[in-house]
This record gives sequence, C-alpha cells and structure tokens, in this order.
Amino acid sequence: MSAQNLTPALSTGEDFRISTNVEAKEIPPALRKDCVLFYTPDTEELAQKVAMQAGGAITLGRIKWRKFADGFPDLFVEHATSIRNRHVAFLASFNNPTVIFEQISVIYALPRLFVSSFTLVLPFFPTGTMERVETEGDIATANTLARLLSNVPPSRGGPTSLVIFDIHALQERFYFGDAVLPLFESGVPLLLERLRQLPDRDSITIAYPDEGAWKRFHYQFKSEGYPEIVCTKVRDGSKRIVRLKEGEPKDRHVVIVDDLVQSGGTLIECHALLASLGAKHVSAFVTHGVFPNMSWVKFRADLGSGAQDGFRYFWLSDSCPQTVRDVRNKAPFEILSLAGPIASALQI
Repeated sequence: MSAQNLTPALSTGEDFRISTNVEAKEIPPALRKDCVLFYTPDTEELAQKVAMQAGGAITLGRIKWRKFADGFPDLFVEHATSIRNRHVAFLASFNNPTVIFEQISVIYALPRLFVSSFTLVLPFFPTGTMERVETEGDIATANTLARLLSNVPPSRGGPTSLVIFDIHALQERFYFGDAVLPLFESGVPLLLERLRQLPDRDSITIAYPDEGAWKRFHYQFKSEGYPEIVCTKVRDGSKRIVRLKEGEPKDRHVVIVDDLVQSGGTLIECHALLASLGAKHVSAFVTHGVFPNMSWVKFRADLGSGAQDGFRYFWLSDSCPQTVRDVRNKAPFEILSLAGPIASALQI
C-alpha cells in the first residue's frame, strides 16, 4: 500500500467560530518535506486541519488505540513498513495523566520503524506550571516530563524534534536533554492576525495580568504599535488582589494576554479592574485553555453592551481538545487554530 493511501477522508466543513486564517507558509515544491502525521483520538480533528493546511505535503497515518482486558494499552501502527525512510510526526495531547503512558509508548516506537526523521508535536506542555522547587520536598514535574521526552529514541536522521507552543516558563527549555531538539513556538501570531480583522482594531490596547506575562509576550506586540497595560498582584492579608501598574484602559478595547488559563480567577479579576477603570470592551487571549472542572462557565459574554457585561471575545487555541469540544458555539469563546503553524513547523 502506498504512503499516500494512509490519508483518511478529510472533513471539508468549517467549524463555527474556528479561525484558520494563519496559513502554513508556502514551501517551494523542490524544498517540500512530505510527512506522515500520526495522531491520538483526541487530536484527530486538529490533525485533519493540519493536513488540509499543508496542501498535500502531509498525509495522515493511523494507529489502533485499543485496551486489553486489564486496561493496559493494546496499540498497533497500521502499515508500519510503508513509513520507512519517510518523515514522520506524531500529534500528541497530554490533556489527562491517564493517556500519557499509551502515547509515550507510541512516541518511543515510531522512531524505531526506520523512519527518516521524527517530530513530536506537543502543543501544550501540561506540567509547565510546576517548574520550581520552593520548599524541600516539592517535585518539579515539568522536569520529570522533560526527562521522559528527552529519552525518545533517535530516528535514522538523528534526534527527535519537539514542537511546543508557549511553554509556561522559557527557562524550561534547559530541562530538555541533548537527545531532543526543542522548537518553541507561540500562538500570539494567531491573535495578531485576528486583531487586524476587528472593526475597532485602532482602539486595541494589550494588557498583561502580571509582570511575568509582560516579560514573556510584550516583544511580540512591539511592531504592531499597540498601547500596553501592565497589571500586578499585591497581597492584602491572605488574598492576592490585581492592581493596575501602568497604562490607561479608558474607552479602549483591552485584550488581556497570557499563556494559559485554569480556574480563570486572575483573568476575571483583571476584567473587573479594567471595566471599573472605563474600558469600553475587555477581551482575553490564552494559548492554552485548560479549564479544569468546566471553569470556563464563569466567563460571561459582552454581546455589545460593554465591558461591564463580560468578555467581548475570549480567544484560545485548539491545544486542549476537550476544551474545544466544551466551548464550541458558546460566546464569548472563539478558537484560533494551530493547524497552520503546526503544518509550517513540520516543514522545517
């Protein structure tokens, strides 16, 4: 069976409020690297979008994800011999600790199938917020996961390439060993493209919920010339309160930018502060919408009445598949797909 036949039928329908405007960069045919992309059941929808963005340069491979009677994974790579001497990639999602072992099993197996090169795409690095040891006894699980991924076997072409979007702390790159080549990408270009489409784009101000977010992201907005607001967290007894450090939100459409959201408490406090200071509209962007325990339900929509009602938009990427399914067709959420950036990364 030819490798081209690995591609399943792809959906051509557009998902409501899913933007794929940031397309894969055009690759000259002579330089194009044809790739076979495998995926998990959770990332199938995103994998299909990646293949569509690549214009024939990426075909989709299949894995049978089964379980034995005792619950351990029973895995099978279909047409394994047809990927020899091919560029191969795997689109992972460690959205739940219970799925990591079965995916690690596949990740360790694919490079050993005599493939030309192997790229692991892990859009969201889930233990990124546990990167420090503050008290003796703390375990930095970000380091643990990085060590697991650093031991992926090499392919015939050399070390595994690892693609991650907006890892929580940039210093975490030093947790990875020399056996992998980490490529750290960002979802912010998706936001920049979306902001250019807004009717009130000339009144946009970018806000950061704390100094860490400003250090992390402000350089990506410099060339656009957006005014900026920096918030800070101060301690009031046992509580931490969000305060304005610098910037002016009055009569502006303020967009709060951060790498991820979990419970959403900080973003909701930032919204309340900015609305109280006269912002016309408040929106938010995070690359990773984790939202444990359906915490997304706390975010109310501003349907045009103003910032006091809620968020005008809440943009997030499709790095967390369960969240995409949960918030689809629900205001104020809008998905900015990573399909184009992933397709481009697979051509490097």
